[in-house]
This record gives sequence, C-alpha cells and structure tokens, in this order.
Amino acid sequence: MKRLVARALIVVTSILGIVFAQVPLASAQASDELASNLAALWTRVLERPGPANPAAGHGAPCWELGHNTVAPFTFATQEPSCTVGAHTKLFVAGFTTECSTFDSDCDGDTDFGNCDATSADGLLDCARLRDSNKKPTVRVDGGDPVNLTEVETPPLNIHLPNHNIFDELGIPTPGGNGVSVAHGFVALLGPLEPGTHTIVFTGNFPTGTTTIIVKPGQ
Repeated sequence: MKRLVARALIVVTSILGIVFAQVPLASAQASDELASNLAALWTRVLERPGPANPAAGHGAPCWELGHNTVAPFTFATQEPSCTVGAHTKLFVAGFTTECSTFDSDCDGDTDFGNCDATSADGLLDCARLRDSNKKPTVRVDGGDPVNLTEVETPPLNIHLPNHNIFDELGIPTPGGNGVSVAHGFVALLGPLEPGTHTIVFTGNFPTGTTTIIVKPGQ
C-alpha cells in the first residue's frame, strides 16, 4: 500500500503542484521558518477529514497557516483558484511530497528508497528521493522565476482521521496515529497586488496553473 500511496501523491502533485506568485520576498526566509510553514501545511492536509479536505477538491484550497499566511494547495484535477486578502503572505511550494508510517507494506517496491520506513531518517530519505528529479519553476503573470529554497520538516506526529485524504485519492487507509516527514522547494512571499493573478509552474512534471484573487482592503 505504501507504494501506491507514494505513486498517487506524486501523480496528483505533478499534475497540479502548488503554484504561486512572484512578489517581493517576505523579510524573513530562514530555513526553519520555511520548514515550519511546510510542516503546518502537511499537518493540515493529513489531519483534515477527507470530505472537507480542500486538497481533495472540497472547498477553496486556501490553507490558513497562521501569522497572516496562506498556502493554496490542492490535489484536485481542476485548475485551483484561491482568494486572499491584500495583506496576506503566500507560502509557496513549487513541489512538495511527504512520506509517512500510515501504510507500512511496501510490497517490495524500492522506487523511493525507504518507502516502508518507520524512523525519521528513513522517512526523510523517502521524501527526498521522491522529490529528487523535480526541478520546479514558478512564475506569476509571466514574470521571472520565484526563488525557491529546498527544505524538509522534522518528524510530524499526525492523527489521521478515519475518512481521510488517502481515501479521497482512492487509496483506502485506516485512520490512527503516525509520523510523517515532508520535503519541498518553497518560499515565503510578500502580499500580491489586489486583482487577479495567473500563476504557472513548470519543471520535470506537467505544467500547472493556479489563479490567485487578491481582494483590496483585507
């Protein structure tokens, strides 16, 4: 099952990715801050019940991470659209994956290294390998590429609900407690100008598009 989870997450992330705008970088971009945002994003994605999970296309894919920061994110097949306020920072991940302990049966598959790992180091190795051939490029409104930083999270203690994101992706997975480690190419960007922005990402995966709608005065 772990093999299927890994492949499914890569397919849906490759199709849509997480694509965002090029705007002035927020003042602080220390790796630990970026890793903290990535940890918050994946924790929300994994712990949100499947029928109410924006990553599965249920609702607007605007994940509130705290500190006036939003991360648009979805696995759904349609081109996502996210509405934010004029003073909202955007957490950008050109590409991100995670490995967890929730499906320990790897069926002998070694495509992603320690895909049946249970230790923090093994899960990180799995996540790194799954991202190793990805070269994300993120642009907004045809501008220059966003500067992305490669980061990883510490081990995340996750409570997976009984009806969860994996179920929504067609991979039935029992709920319970487990550990996840995520990896990604990310940035924290300052607010976009009010209006509608078309964001496009490319790389070693299909091109994807996200629309960011910025409302003035919020």
